[in-house]
Amino acid sequence: MDVIEIDAASNRGIDDIRDLRERVNYAPNQAHYKVYIIDEVHMLTKEASNALLKTLEEPPPHVIFILATTEAHKVLPTILSRCQRFDFRRISQADVVAKLSRICGAEGIHIELKGLQLIAKATTGSLRDAENMLEQMTAYYGSEIELGQVQAILGITGDWRTRELVKHIINSDVSAGMATLNSVNSDGLDLRQFNRELVEYLRGLLLVKTGSSDAVDVTAEDLTELKDLAAKIPLAQIL
Repeated sequence: MDVIEIDAASNRGIDDIRDLRERVNYAPNQAHYKVYIIDEVHMLTKEASNALLKTLEEPPPHVIFILATTEAHKVLPTILSRCQRFDFRRISQADVVAKLSRICGAEGIHIELKGLQLIAKATTGSLRDAENMLEQMTAYYGSEIELGQVQAILGITGDWRTRELVKHIINSDVSAGMATLNSVNSDGLDLRQFNRELVEYLRGLLLVKTGSSDAVDVTAEDLTELKDLAAKIPLAQIL
């Protein structure tokens, strides 16, 4: 009861903030502080933001405001100047996989490591999205989840054909490359998704080739493969 979350995307008007300003005067029920979490705070109207500013300038001693946003540049500078700012970075794939592995162990879920790696990669560093995806898969398939089922849910083709196509490109093997693309299409997979995976793989290859391996968020095994491949191809060909 002492932690209140407000969605500023839906409650963005000045009347909503006026109501909030009245409620902050009430003391907490159990905790030492009453915490108001305003999510997507950048969605507040200008009038609502100015009204909130007045409360932030002189907040009641028992109130803590947490303003969350993915677009801090849209928040009024006068509000930003009155906040202590914390920027959260994306979680590495390795950390996401480690967390999902612990969840699977605790819940009795059996899934290949490669499947967890695909979930971590698809959710791009968002642990909440990764956990939700794992929960969705258990709802569909139960506690025994196969790699193919993970790929089906995520709508991806599997890294092996992406890598296979890149190798054919490097070897200038047009026939083999077309055969790989045809197999992807014949299996009814989304060619646009395959293209996104291909671009992402080539991006990783480019970063490794230019000495920026630290910027590539992949497993140690995949990084070794990228380094081996990068050693066989000139930078101009990747570009």
